[in-house]
Amino acid sequence: MDRPSGLRFALAVIIVLFAFSIVVVFGAWSYTSLQLARARSHGVYTTAEEGMRELLGTGYAGITRVDILYAGPNSFNGSQPHVWYVIAEVRASRRADGLAVGDRGCDAPGSFFIQTKEGWVHVSEGAFPEFVGLWMSVFGLAGPGRSTPSTDWAPSQPARFCQSA
Repeated sequence: MDRPSGLRFALAVIIVLFAFSIVVVFGAWSYTSLQLARARSHGVYTTAEEGMRELLGTGYAGITRVDILYAGPNSFNGSQPHVWYVIAEVRASRRADGLAVGDRGCDAPGSFFIQTKEGWVHVSEGAFPEFVGLWMSVFGLAGPGRSTPSTDWAPSQPARFCQSA
């Protein structure tokens, strides 16, 4: 009598774990697909830097200068080479929403870009780009990426943003 009830319990646990796994994988696939579709609808770029320049062009008015300070993998260990973070300095007269630009007319925004098989797309931090990048790898949606930065943080760059003229 003991064995059948223990066997039923074990079988029930296995079924619940299997169902939970299916829900997690389907949820991750749905979320990843939705975020990538949303990102693609805003533009697909040849490089992450190009994407950042486009993003700055729509976010600022009266731009006089843009310098990409860093464009490279978000991870330090080389994992997820298709998830990059780009930091730029932008000098402009104002932001597109009318708000003032930071100190001395300079801001230093940073943003995530993910490489798909079609090119680079912008994914906001609130969309959990590292999570999206992880599931892109699992589902074969990620571009090849690159584990070395295309614009590395140079020793000659100031430790604080917007310090140079």
